[in-house]
Amino acid sequence: MRDLSLDNLKFILIALVVVGHTIEPLMGKYDWLKPIYIYIYLFHMPMFAYVSGVMSSKKLDDVMVYNLVGRLIIPYVSLELAYSVFDFYIFSRDSFAISPLVPYWILWYLFSLILWRVLLPVFAQFKYPIMLSLLAGFASGVNDYGYNLSFSRTFVFFPFFLVGHYKHSIIMRKINENSVSRLIGFSIMALIFIAVSVAFDSKGFDVRWLYGSWSYSSLGSDWIQGVVIRGYIYILAIILGLSLLTMVQKEKYFYTKYGKDSLYVYVSHGFVMKGMLALGVYSYIDSGWQVIVLILVSLILLPILSSHYSKLIADNIMNPLGKLSNNGVAGLLLVKKLHR
Repeated sequence: MRDLSLDNLKFILIALVVVGHTIEPLMGKYDWLKPIYIYIYLFHMPMFAYVSGVMSSKKLDDVMVYNLVGRLIIPYVSLELAYSVFDFYIFSRDSFAISPLVPYWILWYLFSLILWRVLLPVFAQFKYPIMLSLLAGFASGVNDYGYNLSFSRTFVFFPFFLVGHYKHSIIMRKINENSVSRLIGFSIMALIFIAVSVAFDSKGFDVRWLYGSWSYSSLGSDWIQGVVIRGYIYILAIILGLSLLTMVQKEKYFYTKYGKDSLYVYVSHGFVMKGMLALGVYSYIDSGWQVIVLILVSLILLPILSSHYSKLIADNIMNPLGKLSNNGVAGLLLVKKLHR
């Protein structure tokens, strides 16, 4: 039976993704947007990794291989090509470039998800996989891989993936046992938002700390200071993530569908965002109320990109060979079984 609470959680997260990408080009123009951006980025991608962990299996079998190839690897390569072509034409680039090992913008998440699925059976062999992943997350700031192979981001957010996989049922049981957990969660989220907006020096904070893709040295810190800052970010992400879980409902609502189809919204909204930049839409935004209207309008992307026709287009982009590609993967697995 499908867990509707996860769909409702994914709706909140994908809405935050869209809002975050909508306001990013305007942060330099409107200072009040930066605290909102920081607040969103403190927990929305860690929680997406968490949800992915909940929905992942550590079994290294034929089904896992089939899902990995048919649902992640093929779509990732196809989207990488599609976004590279789109970027080339819409921005009138002088040369065409595609580099699957350096994921294009939002596609880092698919690339990291592939690696998380592969790493899960490996880390499952250890006694304390979450602790080990935390050490890897801290250590990744020492390297200078940047966006290559999505290496740093993969390990920075991997602990949340493992927490989701191993601890979700326990966390939700504890939350449901507490009758005031929702009130506590809401209060904590509100207080942290106020702190980020008022008490925290958001103007002087480098938002690249939240991306998980930059080394400590590139952010102007030595490794000790970098570990401390990343530790604070981890703590805030955990607190906000747990608080968010207290407010997620188990019932089906009109927006539950958008959470169920969040992958379609995620992989498709980038075309809209890049299109807005190329068309100069942001140059027409010259007041705060227009920013608010733009944010509200951006949320219309959720039902639009979850519609039947949008999903059909996205499916064709992610898997241009359609059933032929899936049948090919399934065929390989069948041949493997027959030769056992």
